[in-house]
Amino acid sequence: MVLVPGPDFALVLRNAPRGPGSAATTAAGIMAGNTILALLAILGVTALLGASEILGTVVRIAGAAYLLYLGARALREAFTRARSRPAVPVDRRHFGGNSPFVQGMVSNLLNPKVAVFYLSLFPQFNLAPLPSLGQHALMAGIFLLIALAWYVLLVHALKQVTAVLARPRVHRLIVGGSGAVLVGVGGTLLTTSLGSS
Repeated sequence: MVLVPGPDFALVLRNAPRGPGSAATTAAGIMAGNTILALLAILGVTALLGASEILGTVVRIAGAAYLLYLGARALREAFTRARSRPAVPVDRRHFGGNSPFVQGMVSNLLNPKVAVFYLSLFPQFNLAPLPSLGQHALMAGIFLLIALAWYVLLVHALKQVTAVLARPRVHRLIVGGSGAVLVGVGGTLLTTSLGSS
């Protein structure tokens, strides 16, 4: 589940050429979102998404809209950036809407598949004699550790190719490609959400 490329992976890749640390900052935001969702799953709050069709649909539509927004921005950046103009570094201390951290966290929080993942996976494991709350906490901890290890490896791999990512043509290809993926995932999610509502 962690290794399957999805919106989070595309977002890390999309932000990697934006400057030193942008991929790591995006991954940190994704991990913050994962941690919040894990805590909500442990407390049983995410069960509302499974129980309430309306709430689940609202979250799916909001998530799809956010992915479409990020994808459209990436595509615009890829097609309007002058070839000779270098990537503009992002201030990692900034936590506004353009912050890679905020983008990663919001993208993860609005991804209903992550919440549903917690709901569908955790009940399949019986870790007796641990109580239900302890079982969910242990499973969430294992998932978070696996996700953290994956993002550390991914960010490390991206750092090895920083010079290549900084080339204007490569930058445009990565930003444009990941923007197309974000638009595709967001469009598919929006279509299925509206179709099932």
